[in-house]
Amino acid sequence: MTKPIRGFDKPPPGSVVLDSDPGGTVILWPMFDLPDTKVVLRPRLDGQDIVHVTDDGFYDYDQWSLQGWTGGWGTWLELIEPGTHVVALVDGAGQTWGQSAPVPIAVGSIPSSGTGQVATLVFANFDGKVTSWFIDPTTQDSDITTDEITVTNMSAADVVVERCLISGGQRSSCTSVGTVAAGADLRTVETMAAAGVRSKDDHQALVIYPASDASQSYQRDLLQGGADFSYGTSCEVERIVVHGGARAGRYGVNNGVAVALSSCFGYYGGPPS
Repeated sequence: MTKPIRGFDKPPPGSVVLDSDPGGTVILWPMFDLPDTKVVLRPRLDGQDIVHVTDDGFYDYDQWSLQGWTGGWGTWLELIEPGTHVVALVDGAGQTWGQSAPVPIAVGSIPSSGTGQVATLVFANFDGKVTSWFIDPTTQDSDITTDEITVTNMSAADVVVERCLISGGQRSSCTSVGTVAAGADLRTVETMAAAGVRSKDDHQALVIYPASDASQSYQRDLLQGGADFSYGTSCEVERIVVHGGARAGRYGVNNGVAVALSSCFGYYGGPPS
């Protein structure tokens, strides 16, 4: 039978095949300001390019095409040998767009039901800012009804964090949680609404916005439940990164412009209705 063949008959030098069973899983969230033409990125584990086995039984590189502002576009790595690893994203020219510190990756897979949260790596590379954060669900506190949220301000101006009542889709009774200076963090522990409360019901939410422009805001509804299956079915450790107004594509809010990204929900404000 004649058919096209793509790949290598054995793993290329300097590569690694993710095949540990049981293995670990980590979600990758990039916030890169890339050119508008596609940039092909390869994930690396401990300095080795990651390859997979093709349908034809050959080996080929894991590759990821991105362009423009990449906030809200995630992927995941599975079957990682449990242990401490360095994860990076590198383009075809060898430029590193994001690299983590050594992070512990434990046995675990993407949960499809019930409770559970997947370890997440958020990479930032924009406006001269290059950093990464590891959200490790094993560090959660003993109270499963709370979410430990860190608000990180990567924008150039102060950011306001409030807790508001959401009733009929409108905000009211807002109280201050704090103000986050440029480059600073604010940590808060928030209690989620009781099981069964939906976004159309009365509930509390965190509202995050630039101090100079309250019209551009990110609303984190404090509801139990999960987001897209890719990111876990619950959230108990979370980082919300405020990057300032950026085009958010089909994941956007406020007519395609978003000011912040959650490690659990991307540009969504919380679990689906």
